[in-house]
Amino acid sequence: MANKNRIVNLYLCVTIVFMLDDKDYLKAIKSVPIICVDVVPVRFIDDKPQIGIITRQTGPFAGSAAVVGGRVRKDETITEAIARHLRHDLEIEFFEFFRSNEATPFYVQQYFEEVESGSSYGHDPAKHDIALNYLIEIQDDPKPKNEASDFYWINESEVPKSGYRQEIIMKAAFKHLHNQATQPSRS
Repeated sequence: MANKNRIVNLYLCVTIVFMLDDKDYLKAIKSVPIICVDVVPVRFIDDKPQIGIITRQTGPFAGSAAVVGGRVRKDETITEAIARHLRHDLEIEFFEFFRSNEATPFYVQQYFEEVESGSSYGHDPAKHDIALNYLIEIQDDPKPKNEASDFYWINESEVPKSGYRQEIIMKAAFKHLHNQATQPSRS
């Protein structure tokens, strides 16, 4: 029964956060985790996967490598949140989930304000977040703006360190892509 109460309490806290305006949101982030989406564009060159990442232009880790993403707003679906972040930071209008849908992220990353060295958690000095991570395909050429000063494609050997420790997500993306490539197709 204790676990059921925790789930209900978490649900109530998350619901309340999404009903807040930006001013009250800043107060709430000190009390409850924030639900976010992170997106990793994927392409294949000579059957080898590459992922698209940005250089952050804003925040405490400006100048470092990152993936595109951010919070999910009240009454916004996951797909709508992803579309908003892609438009805002890369002027991408259309995307498709890569062999998936909004109900199945390839990875879930937790971010904490304080992170011990060697842990698998991300680092967000402003808040505790829980990010649903999705692989996507894009057709348009990204045009970095707002939070992104640059966009570039990397292969597995080029995963950089990230201020938010998002290299964990980048490595997880490549691992997921390799696992999918080795699974038999379901026909």
